[in-house]
Amino acid sequence: MSFNGSIPAPLFAASPNQANIQIPWELQGLSSATLTATSTDGSTTTFPVPLSPIAPAIFSVNQQGTGQGLVTIANSSTLVAPPGSIDGATTRAASKGDFITIYCVGLGAVNNPPPTGAPAPDGSSTTLAPVSVLLNGVGVPVAYAGLSPGSVGMYQVNVQIPDNAPTGNAVALALSAGGATSNTVTIAIQ
Repeated sequence: MSFNGSIPAPLFAASPNQANIQIPWELQGLSSATLTATSTDGSTTTFPVPLSPIAPAIFSVNQQGTGQGLVTIANSSTLVAPPGSIDGATTRAASKGDFITIYCVGLGAVNNPPPTGAPAPDGSSTTLAPVSVLLNGVGVPVAYAGLSPGSVGMYQVNVQIPDNAPTGNAVALALSAGGATSNTVTIAIQ
């Protein structure tokens, strides 16, 4: 896969109807590009791809962008969800004062960007645009917003659950950056 005829697009997964790729950093500043896909039989197809400098999207457990968010208790693999609600996963509600990590894409340009296709360094690739997080529509201060260390093209946003946070098994969570707002997912807060 390549963009505009010569810019390689790292491919992470492919199926007959879907390809998961990283939009190369080299396309920053463009409003559109042409993606050329080459199949295993050698045939090629081109697709116009509209581009936006920022288009935040939070990952969700159902991979549809809705419902339970792919949000963990910081520095763990424990999902911030009602206990026992996701088969095969460790889950628990976040407590007030806990730090959580929100996994997402589309937060735009960063300081210290790694080469296209390379994992992010140690947390020094922070977003250039300010990022805001909302819990049931109430703003929460962001502790970190940038590329997720060790991952390619994935961002993370870290926040501390405030004392005045709403509680429940389906607290609405959204984020915004550069005037664009993400999808809304849910998390559990006790």
